[in-house]
Amino acid sequence: MRVNWLQFFRWASIPLVLVVALGGCASTGSGASYGPPPIAEGMGRLMLETGGINEVNFYVLDNETGDEVYAESPRSAASSPIGYESGYSAFPQYVDLPPGSYLVVVNTDVEDSVEKEVEIYMGQEAYVTIPIGRFQLIFFEGSERRQVPFLIYDYNLRTVLGRGMTSTEVRYFIVPTGEYKVRIENLASSGSDEIRPVQVNMGQTQNIIIGPPPTPGQPGEGAADETDQQ
Repeated sequence: MRVNWLQFFRWASIPLVLVVALGGCASTGSGASYGPPPIAEGMGRLMLETGGINEVNFYVLDNETGDEVYAESPRSAASSPIGYESGYSAFPQYVDLPPGSYLVVVNTDVEDSVEKEVEIYMGQEAYVTIPIGRFQLIFFEGSERRQVPFLIYDYNLRTVLGRGMTSTEVRYFIVPTGEYKVRIENLASSGSDEIRPVQVNMGQTQNIIIGPPPTPGQPGEGAADETDQQ
């Protein structure tokens, strides 16, 4: 009788093992589906290569008609007092388009946009390199971060290229690669202006810190591509 019970439990356990094994395979298969979906039938794909900056405002014009065929604006204006980084996209931005010739326009946080022409072919991906980088201006008053307006100049301080607002949260400003200067005017603590140079390289982030040195780990989020400057 004891042997019969052992045989019963042995055979009864087989369906349970199969259910667990099949369930494990199903969950693994669904979790492995990463990345963009297949290209839509009859279309080609435009992929933005922005050096890891996977959220930019851009639009696409048809070169033949001049019509805008696509637009995407996930970022708020640089001067907005409520703008900050609310998330991060792991994949480059893309759009499926009919085959043809297009102009891609990427808006930045200064007056200068980045424009690139591209040919889209059916069933193929076309990568468009956008030479942009980003910086973060962090202003401290005492030991706390503050919101203050600032200006973005060309390196020689001859022309105002854009306006921004610092944040108490993480907030990046996207500009074409190059050299700039940022300026905070009439600081309440001193009545003077603060001016800092900014070197923007593709795919890199520079943190510009104005005010008392913060405690380690506060401003830069510890990202490998970020550099701090005071």
